[in-house]
Amino acid sequence: MLKQSKLIAILLSLILTISLTGCMPVYETENNDNPVTPTLYGPYSVERVVDGDTIIIDLDGERTRVRFLGVDTPESVAPDEERNTEEGVVASDYTKTLLPKGSLVYLEYDIVRTDKYDRVLAYVYLDDQETMIERKLLTDGMAKVYNDRDNKLYYDEFCKLEQAAQNSHIGIWAE
Repeated sequence: MLKQSKLIAILLSLILTISLTGCMPVYETENNDNPVTPTLYGPYSVERVVDGDTIIIDLDGERTRVRFLGVDTPESVAPDEERNTEEGVVASDYTKTLLPKGSLVYLEYDIVRTDKYDRVLAYVYLDDQETMIERKLLTDGMAKVYNDRDNKLYYDEFCKLEQAAQNSHIGIWAE
C-alpha cells in the first residue's frame, strides 16, 4: 500500500511539474549553431495588408488571412476605434512597403496552424525565401514579441531582436 502511495505521489509531482513548466516543443537542429533549413510553402500572392501583423494572401485560389507568428504590432484597424493608434498606422504602412499587392510570399508553420479567428498562423518570408517579415518588423522596431504559448520556434531569437531595437531606440517605440 505504501509503495502505491509513493508511486501516486511521484506521478502527481511529475504531472504538476510538467503543467507548471509547460511542454516546450523541441526542434531538431543539425548542430547547436546551424538550425535545420525551414520548410517553406508557397509562393503565394499577397492580396493586401490588413495591418502591421496580418495579411491576406491567395492560398490555392482562396483569400486567406495570415497572422504573423511571434510578433505583435499596435492596432490600426480595430472595430473599436479607440484601440487604434498612430503607431499602429506606422507599423501597417511599413508592412505595406514590404508586401505590396501582388508580391509573393512563402509560409513556414510552427506547431499550431490556425487561431480562434480562423487565421492561418505562419512565419512569412519574402520571395527571396530568406528574408523573414517578423525579423524585419522586430529589427526595425515596428513590432514587439508576442509570446505564443504553443508556437515558439523563433521565440528566443525574436526576444534578442526586440531588445536590440529597443536599445538602439529605433522604430515606433523610440524615445
